[in-house]
Amino acid sequence: MDKIKVKIIYESDNQTFEREFSKDQFNNFSELVNFFQTEKLNSVLTNMKINEKEIPMKYYDEIKNAFFEGGETIELTFDDLYGLVKKLLLEGEQYINKIEDSLSSISKEIMLNSNEGHKMIAALAEGLQAMNTILSQASKVLNKQFISEEDMNRQKEILEKIIDSQNISDNVEISDILDYEFSEILEIFKNAFKNAINEIE
Repeated sequence: MDKIKVKIIYESDNQTFEREFSKDQFNNFSELVNFFQTEKLNSVLTNMKINEKEIPMKYYDEIKNAFFEGGETIELTFDDLYGLVKKLLLEGEQYINKIEDSLSSISKEIMLNSNEGHKMIAALAEGLQAMNTILSQASKVLNKQFISEEDMNRQKEILEKIIDSQNISDNVEISDILDYEFSEILEIFKNAFKNAINEIE
């Protein structure tokens, strides 16, 4: 078998097709990916299967230089770059709503100095980090800033207050910040996500 079978899915257009190539047509895996990526403008590889086994995207760098022996079946899923960014932004919006709904219970748990409360605060910090990452990706793709420097500084200021209070185990202060100031951060994110989504649409 000196052929490789390739199934291509373009999610944004709902298109699927299958092609066969000689195993020598591409020097390595990344050449195959680039071949299909350039066929569809702004497409991004989001999923891959080799011989029906799903390969997590984080391993792409490890396999990109692999060559074909023949007989492989490859499935590649692409999504539109803008569609992908929009999907992430919409997920970010949902996450903000979740935080808003749980803020008062996080505040109560912190006041009670429970382990659960401290876990929630750690999860909150990770969530904010993820939202900043989504916005910075959106900024790169759309070539526009969605959080002003002033808002970034305000976000930093509130988070530093929480960290300082954690360092001296002042749970009352952390609880107060969550009750009275944290919603400012959420508003900043809400507006940024909304503006970024409008920019795509």
